[in-house]
Amino acid sequence: MTVATARDSNRNPRPRGAARREALLEAVLRIVAEVGADAVTHRRVAEMAGLPLASTTYWFDSKEHLLTAALEFAADRDVVRLHTLAAELAGDAGTVEAIVTAIVEPLDDGLQASRGSLMATYALLLEAARRPALRAVARRWTDAYIDTVGGLLQRAGSARPREDAQLLLGAADGLLIEQLASGEACDLRPQLRRLATALLGAQ
Repeated sequence: MTVATARDSNRNPRPRGAARREALLEAVLRIVAEVGADAVTHRRVAEMAGLPLASTTYWFDSKEHLLTAALEFAADRDVVRLHTLAAELAGDAGTVEAIVTAIVEPLDDGLQASRGSLMATYALLLEAARRPALRAVARRWTDAYIDTVGGLLQRAGSARPREDAQLLLGAADGLLIEQLASGEACDLRPQLRRLATALLGAQ
């Protein structure tokens, strides 16, 4: 190895240990976003991550394992963000604005910036209909949002906070899927604000 090669290797080292696992899961999510869950294979994931095939087979023993772990990785990361955001909103917890912010905050960078992440998420959630191993992760992720948004709704005066949270989150998902399909981004806040206000006014 030449001095220059050694220097380059030190500048861009391959991830090791748990960082390799995370890189592989990021690769799964990119593949799902770009071409769908059916295209996920150990070899393709390794190539996408720039890692040897042995790294993929070391961490994941099947395609099912790859998809489940990728959904769990995305869910865990998002739930941490959600709980952090909920703590930041504590002072405004009883307002419609706090409720709407908890739902749409991840999209504040614009639909195009988060398009890949959203496509991977919805694709894997739909896979849960065909792959039982994904269902527990999908349920846990959904429950985290229902519990958080429901708590905010309860503080705002909702008599049925869990049902209202399901309606708001279902509306947000539908609007997002419509935007992904059309490629046209728009701010969800006005629509969700109207719906939240209507739900709270109907108590």
